Amino acid sequence: MKNLTLILAIFTFLISCTKPKNNQNIEVKTITDTITISVKDTIYKTLEKEINSEPYFFWDRLPNWFLKSNLLDKSIFNKNYSISSSINPFYLEEDFNGDSIIDLFICISHIKSGKKGFAIIHGSTNEVHIIGANSKIKHSSYDDFHYVDIIKLNREKTNFPGLEENTGTGPKGELIITNPSIKIEKSELGGGIIYWNGDEYAYFHQTC
Repeated sequence: MKNLTLILAIFTFLISCTKPKNNQNIEVKTITDTITISVKDTIYKTLEKEINSEPYFFWDRLPNWFLKSNLLDKSIFNKNYSISSSINPFYLEEDFNGDSIIDLFICISHIKSGKKGFAIIHGSTNEVHIIGANSKIKHSSYDDFHYVDIIKLNREKTNFPGLEENTGTGPKGELIITNPSIKIEKSELGGGIIYWNGDEYAYFHQTC
């Protein structure tokens, strides 16, 4: 009987010693969460740094004809501009000037000022047209398109203006164009159209 009592006492003692306390559970959870968040932040910051500091990260995603032009190694990109990853997708392909050759519309940043914009490269001549990124285009007073978070192809031939639009080519202020163009927008606010007018690229404002 004494032996049974002793065994029960020892068993009760062991259970009480191994039972976790509430503050121990809280401490373990806090340490786990901290480690997880730290690892995720470190990975994110490392990738972000690599993307922003290495323009050649984009080579595998860019069209072959553009890579073969070696424009990335020339002064216009190498010294003055860098490819921007602020918008996804960061480039569009289409015949924007109507010469039946595919062109490239790509998001860029002006290295010295940090201003955002776009470059359009004509596939037939490799001619580069800078839009924003510290440069202005026809019918636009902006030289920084940092607010734009949507770019998409526009194949509409008749494009209706905003209420105060006066740069349209149609009788009611609408923009009538033949070639594909590019819509640039700020989410839930709107934007306008970048298009080739026959001599240069221009901006057609639609909504604020």
